[in-house]
Amino acid sequence: MEKEFLPGETVLLTGEFSPYLFLIKRGSVKLESKDESFLLSEDDFFGEEGCFFGKPSRFSVTVGEETLLQLMESAEAEEFFAGNAKASFALFMKNSARANDKEEPLTETGPQHIRLVAGVLPYVVEKGGADPVNEAGIDLETLAAQIELTTDKLLELLNFSKVFGYVSLVDGKILTCGKDKLSTLFKKYNRETVFAGAKGEKGAGTLSFLNVVNKKANI
Repeated sequence: MEKEFLPGETVLLTGEFSPYLFLIKRGSVKLESKDESFLLSEDDFFGEEGCFFGKPSRFSVTVGEETLLQLMESAEAEEFFAGNAKASFALFMKNSARANDKEEPLTETGPQHIRLVAGVLPYVVEKGGADPVNEAGIDLETLAAQIELTTDKLLELLNFSKVFGYVSLVDGKILTCGKDKLSTLFKKYNRETVFAGAKGEKGAGTLSFLNVVNKKANI
């Protein structure tokens, strides 16, 4: 599909997930991170890390002028690269340069998934259950506001995270497994990431909302 953007509009924010490869059909965009900034224009592309690997965006992407983007999901993107040697080589060069990139794919105990589960957990009533079949007492808009995502970005995160079996979206309803399984995930995160990080071992430190969520959810 194709989508028009006006000057100054934001396409992606740093750390957000998107299932699309974006091809610039007309116009230009600016990519910015903490360390670098550059422009892309017609026939350039971005978003391959999210489209193919489920990784968060390394950059915020802002439209510099009236711009037309083609949004391709993974199957269409594969066809695009298969039939475009120049783009395929450019992708190879970009990925080679990012071989030591610190961003990690979406994982069960990664910050984005933990943030999603944290937003849902206080609203889970059922204790048991291994699969996401119980409806949570929170709607999409409220959950998006709590975890500081747009509704569209929350939908994309739910699409990626459903494979872990904790939270899913079915017919517009947020479904979860039982509180027991969600609590076990938090204990695993605390043990392997928070506490290990505090001791200077492995891990990535704490998330600011974690203690509040633990208290509210009684875990």
